Amino acid sequence: MADLDIQIQLRKMVKPSTPTPNHLRSLKLSLFDQMAPHIFVPILFHYLPSSECNTDGITDQRCDKLQKSLAQTLTKFYPLAGRFCKDDLSIHCNDEGVEYVESKVNADLAEFLHQGLRIELLNDLLPTDLPSNLLLRLQVNVFSCGGIVIGINISHILADGFTLGSFVKEWAHISQTGTTNGCLPSFGHLLLLFPPTELSGSQVSLPSNIGPKIVTRRFVFDALAIAELKDRINSSATFTRPTRLVVVLSFIWKVLVSNSSAKHGHSRGSSLLFPINLRGKSNLSSLEHALGNLYVTVVASLEENQLRKELNDFVNVVGSTTRDTSACIAKASIDDITSMFVSCGTEVVNKLGLGDTIDIYPSTSWCRFPWYEADFGWGKPFWVSSVSKPFEVIILNDTKDGDGIEAWVSLKENEMIEFEKDPDILSYTSKVAFDSSMWIK
Repeated sequence: MADLDIQIQLRKMVKPSTPTPNHLRSLKLSLFDQMAPHIFVPILFHYLPSSECNTDGITDQRCDKLQKSLAQTLTKFYPLAGRFCKDDLSIHCNDEGVEYVESKVNADLAEFLHQGLRIELLNDLLPTDLPSNLLLRLQVNVFSCGGIVIGINISHILADGFTLGSFVKEWAHISQTGTTNGCLPSFGHLLLLFPPTELSGSQVSLPSNIGPKIVTRRFVFDALAIAELKDRINSSATFTRPTRLVVVLSFIWKVLVSNSSAKHGHSRGSSLLFPINLRGKSNLSSLEHALGNLYVTVVASLEENQLRKELNDFVNVVGSTTRDTSACIAKASIDDITSMFVSCGTEVVNKLGLGDTIDIYPSTSWCRFPWYEADFGWGKPFWVSSVSKPFEVIILNDTKDGDGIEAWVSLKENEMIEFEKDPDILSYTSKVAFDSSMWIK
């Protein structure tokens, strides 16, 4: 398919509908925010057209509702409408607003996604070329058929997956009902528990755009494929009943390690990086719904000559890392969590500092977040997607039915060629855009 014909119709700053009180005008970053990568996290919500879309003005009404409900939502998520100040590691909550863009797309949404989807074109549905001190950027794309894609770019400085999910849930609720969900935890809560500190040498540097071309591909593991992978876990495994997330992540890592060994002619040290959300795992109830960043990035590692032939071997390493970290979080005090976070961050930095002497695969999971519940008043999304990435990463998300997993894998171009043609990848995943059932509302 040719490039999308996108015409920007509106670009403006949407400000909170109620001014932020003076005593909330400055927000210092917590320790977790301080260490978060300075990147924007993109996500797209795709909505098929309904019969109402043929009515004159219905799309304009929907866009108007999105703008007004966004302004209301920002009164509760007020730091997102502020500006990041690098000098003092704070957010100036000055209500300058978030970037809001509306566009018309001269294409049929179903055809665009169904006929040989080019993932890199999804990036065009996000706002671009904006000041780096902005914290939230949104683009509402209206397709000629009446379908809508809402693109969100949120700064990782202030938001992890839980916080983004909380924002989307509240925005959709206000858009649909005109009312708020009630009280939300304060953004400043984590700062009180985990103030920033001097962390010599433990800051994760930004991925570089200089180097080999990175390509992104989407691989779908349906429920049957995941069940078959679980059947490969035999009685000799430490984890005989791993979660679907552990199985899929371990499987992808296994393929990458196998391809690396073939490329170099010998096994190399290999590390898989993945975040663990502290919410729901800590015995500290005050963390349950805290907004901001609240996760630790852990490292699952295989040494150069460590056993790595069977799926069991990878499931054992990923599963034990997850289990042991979760067990520590469950009984940890505030000081314990701080020490764990700093220790994990130092380990990640040390691994990254080894450069090309080992293989490092960053990953993250969006699974179990309520993305598919985001109903702004015209139905739930039929697809929630990522976009093409300029750096190597593995992103896992639920399929719409909640039973499967979509893996968005970004690798160097030559490594992706080998990954795509791996017999196991061909056996257990599907790369088709969508089946016809997805178009039925």
